[in-house]
Amino acid sequence: MGCVHPKASPAKQADHFKIQPVHRVQEAQPAANGTITTADAVDLAGEPQANVPEPLRPGNYTPELSEPSSILSEKDFRALADAVPIRHKWRYWRLLYSSGRDGISLTTLYRKGAGVAPCILVIRDRGHFVFGCYTAEQWKVAPRYYGTGESFVFQLQPNFVHWKWWQQRMNLARNDFFQFGRPECLALGGAPRYAISLDNELLRGSSGLSESFGSPCLASQEDFEIGRVELWGLV
Repeated sequence: MGCVHPKASPAKQADHFKIQPVHRVQEAQPAANGTITTADAVDLAGEPQANVPEPLRPGNYTPELSEPSSILSEKDFRALADAVPIRHKWRYWRLLYSSGRDGISLTTLYRKGAGVAPCILVIRDRGHFVFGCYTAEQWKVAPRYYGTGESFVFQLQPNFVHWKWWQQRMNLARNDFFQFGRPECLALGGAPRYAISLDNELLRGSSGLSESFGSPCLASQEDFEIGRVELWGLV
C-alpha cells in the first residue's frame, strides 16, 4: 500500500496543499551530458517548478562505519558527511537497518531505527539509481508530519547532487512538510507529491516533484521497484 497525505479538515488541507501561481522560476533540467543544471527561467503559472540542486562534494573526512554498505561507496560517505550539519559531520555511522541483512519490512526499519537521530536513508532502485535523504529526527509512526528544515534529499547515481529545504518557497505556499510515517508507508516531503515514499513491504516506492525541496523525481521512474534500502544513524 502506498502513502496518502495526512488527514486534515477540508479548509486546512486546502491551505496546506494548494499550489500558488509561480512566475519566472528557475527550473532544474538535465543537460545533454546528464548533469542537472539551471535552465532558462520559465513562466508556468500554477505549476510547481523544480529547484536548483547543489552539487555534492566529497570532503577529506571519511566517517567511521559500524560495517560496510552494500549501496554507498567511500566517495558517497565522504560527500554525505560533508553535506550534513557541521555538528554531525564527525559522528560515527551505525547501520541501523539493511534490507539485505534484516529482511524487507518497514516495521523492522522503524524498530531498528527507534531512538536514533539524525539519520540517512539510502535507496537503490531496480534501475540502479541511488538516492535518499537526511533527516534530523528518527523515523517513526505519527499522525502528522514531523521533522525539521535541516532535512535534505540527494541523488548519488546518476547525478551527484542534493536539494535542501526550499525555504524561499514558503513566501508563496506552505511547504514545510518533512518526515511522514505510517504503518503502511514512509515518506519525505509533500505538496503536491512526496520526494520519496516507500511502501510497507519495501518493495515499491514513488518519487515526484516535491514543493518541500523543489526536487524532481529522484528515482529511475516515478513509481519504482526497490532494490536495496539502508538506514544509517549518526551517533
